[in-house]
Amino acid sequence: MKCLCFSDSHGSVYYMKRALALHPDCEVVFFLGDGLSDIEPLIKTTPGIAWLAVRGNCDHTSHISGGEVRKLERITLEGVRIAYTHGDLYGVKYGFGGVLKLADDEECDVVLFGHTHEPIEQYKTTPKGRGVYLFNPGSIGMSFRGGASYGVMLLREGQVLLSHGELN
Repeated sequence: MKCLCFSDSHGSVYYMKRALALHPDCEVVFFLGDGLSDIEPLIKTTPGIAWLAVRGNCDHTSHISGGEVRKLERITLEGVRIAYTHGDLYGVKYGFGGVLKLADDEECDVVLFGHTHEPIEQYKTTPKGRGVYLFNPGSIGMSFRGGASYGVMLLREGQVLLSHGELN
């Protein structure tokens, strides 16, 4: 299963459209906040894709497509337990302690988060000794490095493969 991960679009849908066009086999999109209103038109034009979203600190709405959007969600796909959040509530700009605790609390294999606008892909050990992937796609709208970045997550039978894409 191929999943795309977007975060921090901040008013821009252009690069999300480009990334979606580059990955026509995408089945799931995780949107990690700060641009919820940007994804509403994309949800309507991509009926074959499941959109999973959380609210960021700059989102002025808590509803998309008629449903409430929370700050933290969890899902299991292909046997992989995933927690996803924007990251602001877990202090991700200052370190990984908060998301590592989240990984322990949720007993997950992957924590997806945004907020920093910087791509991050690390495998860490939690305080309780769990191995967890920490994955931030960067910013699809306002990267501090210049280009728009996004994440690709491949899931198959409990296995995870993570990578980043960049668009200029």
